[in-house]
Amino acid sequence: MPPGPMCNVMDRSTVPVQHRTISGTVSTTNIIMANWSTQMWQDVMNRVARSLASGPFRLQFFGASVTVGS
Repeated sequence: MPPGPMCNVMDRSTVPVQHRTISGTVSTTNIIMANWSTQMWQDVMNRVARSLASGPFRLQFFGASVTVGS
């Protein structure tokens, strides 16, 4: 199946730079999750990125990457 209009690499240049990156902060009050290591969070967020790449919105993303800071 050919890519839809939102997946066209040429269209990427029309998206303003400030909208090409999404960043944020996650906080939790769950004691178990609060004690997860940075590596555990990185693994979880990598699964999120893979889900975005293979899920119903996959054609809307040019790429996804996640970095977890300590």
